[in-house]
Amino acid sequence: MKPILFSPTLYLPILFLTLLFVSCKKSDPNLTPTQTVFTLTVSNGEGAGTYNVADTAYIFSNPPGSTQVFDKWTGDVSALQSPNEWRTTLKMPSSNVNVTATYKTTPQINFTNVVINGSQVYYYVPATYRGIIIPFHGAGGSAVGWTTTKGIDNLEFLRYAAVNGYAIIVTESKDRVNKRWETSTGTASIDIANIDAIISSLQSSNIIVAGKPFYGVGMSQGSGFLSLISNVKSYKAAALYCLGGIDQIYDNTTVPTIWNMAKFDITEDPNRLVTANANYQKLQTRTIPSAYYVNEPSPIFPNKFTIIPGIDANGSIAIYNSLKNAGYINAKGYFTIDPRVSSVWYSAVPSQYNNATLIPMIDDQIYISYTQHKFYKDSNFRTIEFFNRF
Repeated sequence: MKPILFSPTLYLPILFLTLLFVSCKKSDPNLTPTQTVFTLTVSNGEGAGTYNVADTAYIFSNPPGSTQVFDKWTGDVSALQSPNEWRTTLKMPSSNVNVTATYKTTPQINFTNVVINGSQVYYYVPATYRGIIIPFHGAGGSAVGWTTTKGIDNLEFLRYAAVNGYAIIVTESKDRVNKRWETSTGTASIDIANIDAIISSLQSSNIIVAGKPFYGVGMSQGSGFLSLISNVKSYKAAALYCLGGIDQIYDNTTVPTIWNMAKFDITEDPNRLVTANANYQKLQTRTIPSAYYVNEPSPIFPNKFTIIPGIDANGSIAIYNSLKNAGYINAKGYFTIDPRVSSVWYSAVPSQYNNATLIPMIDDQIYISYTQHKFYKDSNFRTIEFFNRF
């Protein structure tokens, strides 16, 4: 074998290139460590800040005006989990994110109040509509809980539904003592007969058109009644909030159904989410269109309470700071105690907001953030989009 001889012609160019690369690497001012923190910019809403890659960030739109409803987020929406919901999340990507909340301008939505068959009825019927939504209150509730700011999330859902092409008819259970819907008598329920009478009256008065499809939205015990009436009256679709409905109905019903549950709504019934999911699975097994969603807890931001009439930005910040200073809101913004178990936090609310009018509405918003037993508007798009399929 011949010895390998050193050849300047061969090795000097290689040596030169190696030295040149090392020299450039040491002196290149553009080479920086990998960036791991990026900026989230939120216009017309909250949640802006700097986040590490893969952090979960929550964003909320500002409350809409009296002639507006939330429409969608625009901008870098590919990062958003639900770009059509007023509250959504994102996993922070390795880039800056810029999003803007946008709104639909609407006519003033005012409900007409009449008494039909001895029951309070509120209705709103736009000039054109694809169907009619009937909401059903929970135990202890009333029609007013859907049609006034007493139930702001309920009202905003109905306004959203109206803007998206639905007429609304709101009434209440005939039982005005316990304020519960009658389900034990099945098809002979006095409430089913009462709603038939209300619909007939509105049709004969040419307020609603015969032949339009019906959709139902239930909250708590109202969801149980909805599972019954939607099956008996063949509603096009149903949306149940915070309750699974009457279990045996889902062995046979063909009504498309969406469940909107709340993660920590287990204080009264630890199996509430389990039974709702079981009913959903029954429909899935029989290929009946259905959906199941569990709302996750969300942080409380300083402007959270501006959704409540009578509380401006300064008032909301004052409430937030008082609750945080008292230890009821942690460093990440989450409420620290189950509001259904204890109302001890009431004492931390500044005195000018600690009254019989505002405390229940503040309580509602804390229930919703904690994901306790309360109707929430976080699924407005999800529910209406489900209804639109049928």
